Amino acid sequence: MTQDRSPSVEQELRIMNRLSRLFRVERCGRFGRWPMGLVLALVRRRGRCIETLIQLDAERRHRGAPVDVELRHAALALAQEVGNSLPPAETKAGRLRSDVKSLRGEGEISGMKGFSTGKVLGRG
Repeated sequence: MTQDRSPSVEQELRIMNRLSRLFRVERCGRFGRWPMGLVLALVRRRGRCIETLIQLDAERRHRGAPVDVELRHAALALAQEVGNSLPPAETKAGRLRSDVKSLRGEGEISGMKGFSTGKVLGRG
């Protein structure tokens, strides 16, 4: 920590590090083992952190303050963590979408047809 760093930059660094941890925890599958109330609280907390980070970034840019080197590294680490978290989240969303379709009876056509009418007998 350098002495010439402003308190808002310090706050930005703490928030970026916290966000990186929250995304990593989700990506590693730990949310699946925790109570739903705790998971929802962490997701809300992550949203508040993102909103605060956006405000702090806008204020720093408005002041024309230069970007701290450590802040740049934290931003790159956060971007990488978010990028790493996206594919597993998309996979899980696809599985959930498929499960819901299956429960609604909107599965894939199985190809089984009855007699000469060509009527589909079952769905997958």
